[in-house]
Amino acid sequence: MHSTLRSRAALVGAFAFFAVALAGCGAPSATDTGSDTETGPDTEQSDGGSFEGVTLSGDGSYSIPDQMPYGGYQLEGEPDEQPAGCTWSIQDADGDISFENTGQYVFVTDIPEAVTFVTAGCPDWQQFE
Repeated sequence: MHSTLRSRAALVGAFAFFAVALAGCGAPSATDTGSDTETGPDTEQSDGGSFEGVTLSGDGSYSIPDQMPYGGYQLEGEPDEQPAGCTWSIQDADGDISFENTGQYVFVTDIPEAVTFVTAGCPDWQQFE
């Protein structure tokens, strides 16, 4: 029974973090490493083995986690708000939208129903964590 409660509490906590993060909480700056939208984003490590992230085009559809690895993303240039004309959503396998247009930050976590990230008219997205 205790493990069931812990599992539920962990799930609720993860969802709450995801929802708050999507609301546009502050985030560290990103490191741009470039991208290849034909084959998916590039993930690189520096010579020291540290994380450098990926960059995704502001127009495209990306499978999670194959083309869009789990982590936090922000719009290039760190705008104060989501630019006009920039739209994005996280969709499930049926195309139903889980989250959409909630700011200039997106946090993609291991949520089974989140399978596709769709973005249009946005600056590039930079992974920062």
